[in-house]
Amino acid sequence: MADVVIFGAGQLAEVAKAYLDRFGEDRVVGFTVDEAFLTQPEFKGLPVVAWERLEERFPPDAVKLLGPLSYQNLNEFRRNRHAEGRERGYGFARFIHPSTHNMAETVGDNCFILENCTLQPFVRLGEGIIMWSGSHVGHHSILEDFCFVSSQVGLASGVRIGTCSLIGGQVGVDNGITIGAGSYIESRCMIRRDVPPNSVVRHPSDLPKPYSSARIKSMKFR
Repeated sequence: MADVVIFGAGQLAEVAKAYLDRFGEDRVVGFTVDEAFLTQPEFKGLPVVAWERLEERFPPDAVKLLGPLSYQNLNEFRRNRHAEGRERGYGFARFIHPSTHNMAETVGDNCFILENCTLQPFVRLGEGIIMWSGSHVGHHSILEDFCFVSSQVGLASGVRIGTCSLIGGQVGVDNGITIGAGSYIESRCMIRRDVPPNSVVRHPSDLPKPYSSARIKSMKFR
């Protein structure tokens, strides 16, 4: 068992604590947020500490980190905080719900995988993967670091999802397809051809839009 500090003090952090409390092997001991967003000393009865001063309350040899769980800035926020945490000497926890069928070859640190997912043999998940409930990852598929996979996504065999991509709910991806890094695939799309990096694909089309996913980064997701 490890003591864990969750990055965030909002709804997603509340969800993460609920899952870890009920199904995890680790113990949540606190939360951290950027100092500019520190508005309360406690959340869910536990201390909230400024990220910039985390070592003062929770040194790296005492805790592991989890998150951020948001896909803010197309997952680059999670990527950046993960890298900074590593530089400051912190390790990262991971959570895989016990109902998930996990035959993956590798699952990286700072992954958060919810209930009733399927990870078939020879699947490889990088670091910082968030996978919501009921998603399927077919055999020999690769999810690169810091992807966010929403609920009820179906990835066929041999799929590759590039780093920091955001896959919306009920998306299907055909066998052997590659989705380039930094792409946004809107809910309910069916992807039957490769998608270049930094693409935006919106339902019902499977063709990238004529603009970059940089436009999506400025959107405010709740």
